[in-house]
Amino acid sequence: MIQMSKHNKILIVTGMHRSGTSLITEWLYKCGLHMGDELLGAGTGNDGGHFEDLDFLNSHKALLKGRRLSDNGFTADVVKQLSCEEKDKLRDIIAYKNDFHRQWGWKDPRTCLFLDAYQELIPDANYFIVLRDYPSVISSLIYRMFKQSETKYSNKKGIAAFIWKHFTRKKRMEVLRKKYSPRFLKLWIAYNQAILQHIKKLPSHQYIVADYTSLLEHEKLVFDQLVKRMGFSLKLFDFSKIYQPSRLNKAFELDRYIKDKSLINKAIAIEDALRQKAILNSPADSLAVIPHF
Repeated sequence: MIQMSKHNKILIVTGMHRSGTSLITEWLYKCGLHMGDELLGAGTGNDGGHFEDLDFLNSHKALLKGRRLSDNGFTADVVKQLSCEEKDKLRDIIAYKNDFHRQWGWKDPRTCLFLDAYQELIPDANYFIVLRDYPSVISSLIYRMFKQSETKYSNKKGIAAFIWKHFTRKKRMEVLRKKYSPRFLKLWIAYNQAILQHIKKLPSHQYIVADYTSLLEHEKLVFDQLVKRMGFSLKLFDFSKIYQPSRLNKAFELDRYIKDKSLINKAIAIEDALRQKAILNSPADSLAVIPHF
């Protein structure tokens, strides 16, 4: 356990890949919360930047590689418990940031794979859990893969470019949907189930659950939860200035690609359970009953 100064406030942004964690983290950053000394920049599907703290990102990648897992975090398996040495490395990062920042946070979807370790290291940390429905997440993941293929072939010439344009491109999306929809659904379940189990261990004042779209109409409510309930010192930034719906892809019909319908039922149950804990479904939605700490 890390001995934090009573003045340190930490916010961990968690959520499945393609759930809007980058968007939420950008908003928090522009509200004045330190989200990392060096942040991962833009990439395919994240034109505005990932806003991932490279200290934590690289640490999580190393932990996954050490377990012979893909460092992108696309695993539905339970990650082996961290060793004392591995915890010490994370402890050093946290202590360093505590020394230089009174309030700070980080975002990396891979954090969901190590929630037990962070609960042990920083039990007083606050969490911003970004929830997005599973069809939209899976559609976004697959669309990103398609876009990567499109970028790859756009740089080619001759017969390869001709085949892509007139034959392969038309079939590529359907191939990706058939192959990856079940895998990504299992991944969505694993990540969000881990989040759900984690917040069951936390007092309600230590976490916020919100769909990123809720900030369009209720950003002040979310902001007040961060400031009045969690005690962060922030300045409200207009969320609509960074929200770009043109970058969002319409979710495709997922059911026909999932043979095991029990997976869909499980995902629905997990999503319902998390939405019951979401900020707009909570009795604390009335700011009059938000406790001031």
